[in-house]
Amino acid sequence: MSVAVFSTAYFPSLEYIKHLLQFDEIIIEKHEHFPHQTNRNRCHILGPNGIQMLTVPIKQNHVKTPISKIEIIDGKWKQQHWRSLTTAYNRSALFEFYKDELESIIFGNHQLLIDLNTKILLFILKAKKKKMAMNFTTSFQASYENDFRYISDAKSEKQISDLNIYSYPQVFSEKMGFVSNLSAIDALFNGSL
Repeated sequence: MSVAVFSTAYFPSLEYIKHLLQFDEIIIEKHEHFPHQTNRNRCHILGPNGIQMLTVPIKQNHVKTPISKIEIIDGKWKQQHWRSLTTAYNRSALFEFYKDELESIIFGNHQLLIDLNTKILLFILKAKKKKMAMNFTTSFQASYENDFRYISDAKSEKQISDLNIYSYPQVFSEKMGFVSNLSAIDALFNGSL
């Protein structure tokens, strides 16, 4: 049985999901110290004006706060993210099919970032019809075999992927051209995940 370790991620990138789907079991890191400005609380989508970054606001934390204790600030971000997702994908092939479930996840009562991200990951795996074992780390380790905790982290040079992401139809591709490695929901809603 193949096992890999991944970080938690807010609407993870297509690269993250493509790697994740190669394993039978995944372990989500929950003991690392929260790294700011990473995919743990942000994602990228393609909107009518280009690439748009969506960031989940978190409560101020000390530098050494474990990811499992990072709290979400409740506020208008949910409406803003939903409006952005709707604008970006309401003309995509499958948004109508997934929108109700996705809306309930975004507007759900999640106090912790890791809980929101886990719901999103389960939503993507369900949409992909992929069943796999998912567990969480019990302590922090500096490295693992099949360690993908830094995948798609622009801030980190620890993880460089050799995965090729092939182009697929995107809602705004006539205007923007193909944009690679956005959130996996871009490929999902456009029927290419």
